[in-house]
Amino acid sequence: MTPLEYYALLEVDPGATDEDIRRAYKRQLKRFDPAGVVVYGLYRPDEVQSLVRSLREAYETLVDPEKRRRYDRRIYPEGHPSLRRADQRVAATLPTPRASLPADPVLAAGLTHESPLRGGALTRIREACHLSLEEIAERTKISMFTLRCIEAEQFQDLPARVYMRGFLKQIAEMLRIDIDRLLRDYLSAMDEWQSAIPQRRWDPIPKE
Repeated sequence: MTPLEYYALLEVDPGATDEDIRRAYKRQLKRFDPAGVVVYGLYRPDEVQSLVRSLREAYETLVDPEKRRRYDRRIYPEGHPSLRRADQRVAATLPTPRASLPADPVLAAGLTHESPLRGGALTRIREACHLSLEEIAERTKISMFTLRCIEAEQFQDLPARVYMRGFLKQIAEMLRIDIDRLLRDYLSAMDEWQSAIPQRRWDPIPKE
């Protein structure tokens, strides 16, 4: 388990209030409802069950003051952040007028079919499609926070790989780009980032 996984699972900032966390938990449970259209075709039943269990674990930890205090102390020994890091580093994207999508969004973005589909490329393709982050968030139910992190390649703020596969598939469908190629390119970039991080033991329950 990675240190920020609880916050990433719920798609909330580490400075989120209890009410923010409750709303996020309800939103995520609705999103990963096995009968919901968002889940259909993106996840296997066993993956959905695992995601729901992880969401419950994250929620129960973060809404309990003592559990959250101990969890945060392990993550932030220098003190708990109070501001959204992604919003500090990434400028908000303003809505743009909707237009018909280009026949080949990749070429319309000034890229080639050999260009790696990573954060910057996704931004260029989205803009070539005249889509705003708000429109993508509205249609996919992926939070603005996560969408900004995806385009900025803020891997440390992104949820676990199994979540990312589903999110990237939805983004690929909206932008009409090759799903397998986006999964390969973007997840490879995540793997490279992860492999560069010194590995350390992470105990699920901190010792006092």
